Amino acid sequence: MLILHAEQVAYCLVSSRVDQVKVQQPGLEYQGRFYLKDAAYPHRDKQKAIQQARQKLLEEQDQALLLVEEAAMITLWHHVRKAQKVSSIFAVNLQQLAAAMGGTEGVAIKNRQFRLKTYSNCFVGSEAVDWLVAYLRVSREEAVRVGQRLMSENWIDHVAKEPAFKDDFFFYRFRQEA
Repeated sequence: MLILHAEQVAYCLVSSRVDQVKVQQPGLEYQGRFYLKDAAYPHRDKQKAIQQARQKLLEEQDQALLLVEEAAMITLWHHVRKAQKVSSIFAVNLQQLAAAMGGTEGVAIKNRQFRLKTYSNCFVGSEAVDWLVAYLRVSREEAVRVGQRLMSENWIDHVAKEPAFKDDFFFYRFRQEA
């Protein structure tokens, strides 16, 4: 059993078999192996999460488990032997991503000026793509698709209400709910 930080794993969509039926579920990849989520615990219950992981290891000694410290919680994951990665961008929890992206280790949010107009509390699209590439461990193209999902699902807006997220010097803001 390992305890990792969210930055050390890559979240993805995993395809596996459950009762002879092929299903796709959110998962994660660590060192070329795929894992599915067992449980989630608030940070205050970290010891409980560790105890649950130890109990699972006692029950199934050949099982590989991970505990991952995420922004809002600690999650327990188990290895799935015959799983395949489907996609890395569809499994992303946008609420958690927006919280991390807007946090102290996220994108630079500040007042910016373009053509003599000041835009308050915004970030640059290309800087967001850089951050998403590093945080999610995805390509720039996938990061742009995640940015578009953030816009489509109302986590961020373009300051001039443009409909597309771009890997360029365009300004975006987090919505009030994010």
